[in-house]
Amino acid sequence: MRKLLLLDADVIIDLHALDLFEKVSKSYNICLTQIVFEEARYYKKGGAKIAIDIKDATIVEDVDLESLRKVKSEAKEARLGIDPGESTSIAYLMQAEQEITFCTCDQAAIKLIAYMELEQKSISMKKPLRTAGYHEKRI
Repeated sequence: MRKLLLLDADVIIDLHALDLFEKVSKSYNICLTQIVFEEARYYKKGGAKIAIDIKDATIVEDVDLESLRKVKSEAKEARLGIDPGESTSIAYLMQAEQEITFCTCDQAAIKLIAYMELEQKSISMKKPLRTAGYHEKRI
């Protein structure tokens, strides 16, 4: 069974710009919050804006408000500015009953995940790429 991978908008955009989103989505079941889905609308390549059409992904529409409040409170305590996409993703990560792993490239979100001691539920973008068979040294 493929692992469930919760992606942030920056990862979706970067994977599309590198033509690697499809490769990763064949190795993982992709999941994203509604806000992330709305944030990841296009990527730039060769000076052009290209629309992102995400297929075969689970879109999470309901994130527990108490979990979201906790994320915002923890971010404030840690003095980190967290965007709505990262906030809802981390809140969903906290509430998800199934095993799920969060992948983001956002520095503040990574710091907040460590601050909240959720590192075991997160991975760098490098890991899904390796699992998908992409072994280039430079990403």
